[in-house]
Amino acid sequence: MTSEQNSQPTTGADSPSLSREALAQLAASLEQNIQRRLSLDLWFKETSPIIRTDQDAPKHSKEMFQLIKQISSLHPAISVTPYDMNKFEKKANEYSISLAPTLIARSGGKSIRFTGIPAGTLFPAFIDALTYLTFFELPLDDEVRHLVEQLEEISDNKDAVSVELYVTPYDTQSAQQYGLFGIAGAATKSISVTITEIAEYPIAAQNKLIDEVPLVTINGKRFVGMWTLEDLLQQILHIAQNEDVTVVREQVISGPYISEDEALRLAADANANPNTQESGFEETSSGLVIPR
Repeated sequence: MTSEQNSQPTTGADSPSLSREALAQLAASLEQNIQRRLSLDLWFKETSPIIRTDQDAPKHSKEMFQLIKQISSLHPAISVTPYDMNKFEKKANEYSISLAPTLIARSGGKSIRFTGIPAGTLFPAFIDALTYLTFFELPLDDEVRHLVEQLEEISDNKDAVSVELYVTPYDTQSAQQYGLFGIAGAATKSISVTITEIAEYPIAAQNKLIDEVPLVTINGKRFVGMWTLEDLLQQILHIAQNEDVTVVREQVISGPYISEDEALRLAADANANPNTQESGFEETSSGLVIPR
């Protein structure tokens, strides 16, 4: 792990860690799939004793730091640079980073931004997205590859198309889309992908009027529900070409937005009333809530 002026969050004994078995399995997966150097910039912020009602508190900076530290220790091609957002406020503003933790992963001239900790069902998809970014060539089918080529043809000397995905760790749709958008971000420099685990940011969710997930914005245009990779790239292509066309998806599956605090309350209620219908959530030792 590299350091930026010894910048790192304070961690304690309660910071979560992967089991030995999980670490061994992850190490084997990284050894098999990482193809070139992977640079991780981790932006964090210490929890403030002052409670603010206009912005979300950085709940999981410590856990995210510990998680990324463990991942980076498993493969020599992975390097990590931590940034304290309070110390590097100007640089954070330059990168438009407002929520902690935020991870910017870079490899082969491409990058993907991850905001929030990839808890529960999102973690395997997060690892997949990191490894996709290191691939010299992704195994894409012909239709998808053609769309990528079209995007790259029209994006010369233009800003990348901004693509943002908002998910939570409480539904299978979010986990599936997390991995798919990881492929999209790794496929081309023509799009700038940000994946946000929005459950831990209820104020941001309220400000962005998020009441369903998964939610996608493409250059600010909102879409609710799931995508196939081909449909997603086709929609990005339409927007990049300033075409007022909406791709018709075969299925538009979404679910209600549930904040982390709401999920914790559901888990607590289920534990307090074991005879009632099972909530579908369970709380981990670190306070995160994942589906059963």
